[in-house]
Amino acid sequence: MYKNVFVNQCGYLPGMQKKVTIRSEKPVSFAVMRSDGSFVTDGRADTRVENVSAKETDFVGDFSAVTEPGRYYIMAEDHSESETFTVAPDVYADVFQKSVAFFYLQRCGCRLPGEAAGIYGHEACHTEMASVYGTAEKREVSGGWHDAGDYGRYVGPGAMAVAQLLYAYERNETLCSSYVSPDRDTATRNLPAYLEELKYELDWMMKMQREDGALYHKASCRSFCGFVMPEEEKEEIVISPVSVTATADFAAVCAMAVPFYAKYDTAYAEKLAEVSRKAYEAMKTMELPGGFKNPPEISTGEYGDECDTDERYWAAAQLYKTFGDKEYREDFERLAKEKIRLGYGWADMGSYGNLAYLTAGRPVDEALKSAIVKAMLDRADTLLKTVNSDGYGTALTEKEYVWGSNLSAANNGLHLYDAWQLTGDRRYLDAAAEQLHYLLGRNPMGLCYITGCGTDAVKHPHHRPSGFLGKAMPGMLSGGPCDWLADETVKGIFTTDTAPAKCLCDMTGSYSTNEVAIYWNSAFVQLLASVTE
Repeated sequence: MYKNVFVNQCGYLPGMQKKVTIRSEKPVSFAVMRSDGSFVTDGRADTRVENVSAKETDFVGDFSAVTEPGRYYIMAEDHSESETFTVAPDVYADVFQKSVAFFYLQRCGCRLPGEAAGIYGHEACHTEMASVYGTAEKREVSGGWHDAGDYGRYVGPGAMAVAQLLYAYERNETLCSSYVSPDRDTATRNLPAYLEELKYELDWMMKMQREDGALYHKASCRSFCGFVMPEEEKEEIVISPVSVTATADFAAVCAMAVPFYAKYDTAYAEKLAEVSRKAYEAMKTMELPGGFKNPPEISTGEYGDECDTDERYWAAAQLYKTFGDKEYREDFERLAKEKIRLGYGWADMGSYGNLAYLTAGRPVDEALKSAIVKAMLDRADTLLKTVNSDGYGTALTEKEYVWGSNLSAANNGLHLYDAWQLTGDRRYLDAAAEQLHYLLGRNPMGLCYITGCGTDAVKHPHHRPSGFLGKAMPGMLSGGPCDWLADETVKGIFTTDTAPAKCLCDMTGSYSTNEVAIYWNSAFVQLLASVTE
């Protein structure tokens, strides 16, 4: 069905800014209707936007005055309608629960019982001893989360995911404490279910630490398997060599986790501190220019990163915040004075370091602190201009519909939220929330990009259990539009003339536009928790 009227399909908190996008060549009057067809109020979409990314003309209207809880839809004057949506104080409870339960469903190395995982239940997978590449050594590295639509496990993306989920917990403990694990039997310690899930990944990363403190980059088979359930991937698991990025990310996230777990398990917090410091010392002596490269015969996700300075930057700041050692402060300040780094992606980790330094609660260089704040606000102001000039309120520019564009959308929201925290200027918070609304349906595809949520969600993600079973696992964030035409599926559908914001193919074969990943979900969860805190 061709759509003309676009809103967040999951809905809005009562006090949120609420905007509608209508495709049209002229201003459009619209009515807000209850789901039973009764009239509520009217409005006019009269803000014209020539949308380059979507190659269309849009008109934007505001219906923020609708605050009473209920189910609604927008009807344009030509009788075209939006999807039905909800206004309520708990409107995001379902999408939050599903997007966090996704991590449980991605667990590797243990049995997922059907009563907890439904049709996605399976026997324990990838439990055999793994081979350390280039040696005769074997290691036990079961556990952790499957990274994406495949069954590899990668330290850097895993650390990023845990960090973002910890930030979500820090910013909105009420929401995160509402999470209910699908498997009640996993709650074996005096931990909130949410932190219990993160511990599953932290425990696996500890197994990836070498005796000298360095971290092996990943554990995977030599190549991707077909669309089978995880216990059916029978090829040998190979542990790839160590990398600076994995080592630094691990040091940082374990240090970050210490205060969260210290409240519940002192011994575990002490273990996190020990392995964090050990990894940091290993990192300081590691020099591996050019970033990680897949060894010969291994073709699973590389997560190569030619620059490891931003990972060192985050590690130094985070260890200083947690432990207070002068060494860590000096290391961070030296790197930050060379260049202030920004970013929330696995390849650009600077913002994690900035947040750690700004919230350290310890002595800092005030001039450097001011420079970091300025850099963060400059980034946010650039994003804000894009939000205000885009028909769907996204901060993505025409050239940013790349592989994982939905991750970029979520992370743009985090940069805007940072500016709200630093200034209290509501414009930044509203703009951050618009990134959430974009992901949940107010986008040129008219799709909710979280599977199993909203009224018209992505249904055929590139995800092996979902593909094998023929039903999308709920709670997964699709990678989003990518105009690279990078897989055979999209090459048969799109051309170089296709609007970048519409290069999303909801087909299992489209790994470049419709795969999923734990660190895409974590960005979504952090954004959701932040803008609703």
